[in-house]
Amino acid sequence: MSTYGTWKSNITLDDVTSESCKVCSSVLDAVTGKLFWDVRKPNGSTVIFSRQDGIDVEWTPDGFSAVSMVHEYGGGAYFAHDGTVYFVNKSDQVLYKQDSPKAKPVAITEDLGDSNLRYAIGHLNKTFNKIIVVREDHRKADKEHYCINTIVAIDPTTGEQNILIEGADFYRSMKSCGNRLIYVSWDMPNMPWDITSLSEAELVMKDGKLVAENIKVLQTGNSILQASIPLEDSYLYLSDKNGYYNVWKSGNDDKPHFHVKQESGSPYGWDFGMPGYAYVKSKNQVVIGAKKKLLLVDYSAPQTRDRNLAKICKQQNYRFKVFANILCHGNVVYFIGLGDTGHLPTLAKIDLNTNLMTVYNDSTPDESISRYISAVQDVSFDTGDGKAYGFYYPPCNPDFEGEPGTKPPLLMKVHGGPTGMAEPSLDLKIRYFTSRGFAVFDLDYRGSSGYGRDFRRKLYKMWGVYDLDDAVNAANYLVNEGLVDPEMLAVSGGSSGGYTTMAVLVFRNTFKAGVSYYGISDLKLLAQDTHKFEARYLDQMVGKLPEDEAIYNERSPYEHVDKITGALGFLQGSDDKVVPPPQSRSMHGEVKTKGLPTYYIEFEGEGHGFVKEDSVKRAIYSEILFYSKVFGFVLADEPAYDIDFDNI
Repeated sequence: MSTYGTWKSNITLDDVTSESCKVCSSVLDAVTGKLFWDVRKPNGSTVIFSRQDGIDVEWTPDGFSAVSMVHEYGGGAYFAHDGTVYFVNKSDQVLYKQDSPKAKPVAITEDLGDSNLRYAIGHLNKTFNKIIVVREDHRKADKEHYCINTIVAIDPTTGEQNILIEGADFYRSMKSCGNRLIYVSWDMPNMPWDITSLSEAELVMKDGKLVAENIKVLQTGNSILQASIPLEDSYLYLSDKNGYYNVWKSGNDDKPHFHVKQESGSPYGWDFGMPGYAYVKSKNQVVIGAKKKLLLVDYSAPQTRDRNLAKICKQQNYRFKVFANILCHGNVVYFIGLGDTGHLPTLAKIDLNTNLMTVYNDSTPDESISRYISAVQDVSFDTGDGKAYGFYYPPCNPDFEGEPGTKPPLLMKVHGGPTGMAEPSLDLKIRYFTSRGFAVFDLDYRGSSGYGRDFRRKLYKMWGVYDLDDAVNAANYLVNEGLVDPEMLAVSGGSSGGYTTMAVLVFRNTFKAGVSYYGISDLKLLAQDTHKFEARYLDQMVGKLPEDEAIYNERSPYEHVDKITGALGFLQGSDDKVVPPPQSRSMHGEVKTKGLPTYYIEFEGEGHGFVKEDSVKRAIYSEILFYSKVFGFVLADEPAYDIDFDNI
């Protein structure tokens, strides 16, 4: 028996940052149907792979990284057409093409410096031989002017480009087929999960240029996140117009293809890519991802019958809770499976004719690690006006158990957004803590995505209230259930989760320690200094400026730092454009001056989220070491880094 938090574990920092944890997304070659996927490597770069004769082949050469910075969150950085890969390079945001894994990437677009032109979710329209892509133009962006988002056509040979669609603040989920183009757009102050529009345009050549004519709005008034053209005379779209994100078909707008009171179709609006459904042309069916389900539904007669492909996964001992990035070619469905306790994020395919599943990446942890992994538990708890949710990860280590009469420390994880969501998965960052004797709770407070529109909108005007209350509600629930030690409650989160971490330590007295990852300390400063994508986000979450300035001040941790009584650490990227470093630096200075335990690490070259191996390792180690200092126990691990703590 040994004190919780002091257990020695086989899950190391190297395991946490291993390549097998980092399969990000996948695409299909529009002509050949060949699968390509991207992997985030330990050095922080993102590289593209394909499989040739059973061997995984790396395409992206050293010095390149397939990452789009449109909206700062990116996604949709590459596509493939007839054996050629097209990708956006992170460092310059130039669009390149690469004809083979050994070929040198060739720039299509011009490098104007400072990543001034950025691109995302492109495809090649073979009717006109033009690349159609979302472009974000920063050439005239400054404190007084936003960058300009448009849909453009690019000549793949000359790089010449012209605007097809303009006028909206943002665009996403853009597809063309022949002379038909559909796309999703929206304007501030809306976010994509508020109100968007689905529009259609006709593509024609005029004076040697591809132009869009006869533009008309097809759907609006609700949130539409994805759209596609399975057949020339119809379209599919993912909308929450019945209260939950479901897949709908044009001409059948009174019934979704699949409807129960749960979200389906990967309803995530923060970045591009990751389709949540796909059309199976060979069978005239649609495959749709839902919670614990991968459904095959008739296209022409929705809701008449469906088939759950998740059963095929279970037959091979894969019990996924989430199905994402769904693609189809011929009779084969591709997806990324998440949420299986026994497997890391898994890239796989199912042959609809043979009912066999094939896994692309080795997603099964080594036996030396799997012994330290327990099942995740779905939890709901009372909030006062209903329920909130989360995922509980108990301590798990076959070599140790806690001392009699003691309970483990709690690490409450708070997702970003704030309208993001916790996702159950075999996240080794979490298991790093649980295998050392921590209990971890991944919180979905009121306002999180994944539980329907009404639940998500509960946070409107209540950010800084309900998220704090539910962090406390969840902690109290776990204490009352006898699962955690009430004197050792910690909280951490990134971005808006970092805000909640700071705020719950300032405005509530439940937690004893916390670590903010690139968090927000001053709401008014964020509203004035963030990027275009989130420039009006707080209109919905907090209120409008300047008329609601008092609310901003009332809920900003920096304005009330005198109230804090717990320990608070700060981790920040030097190049963060979403939440700039002054948000963390200033708060750290105030906590340090107050004499409370604190520390601050700024990672050079990191943005909004850490991707370099050393940054991730140092951040995780500093966090668990900080808690050990505050709670008074000694880690079993040998020191991995020298961390300078203040007031400890």
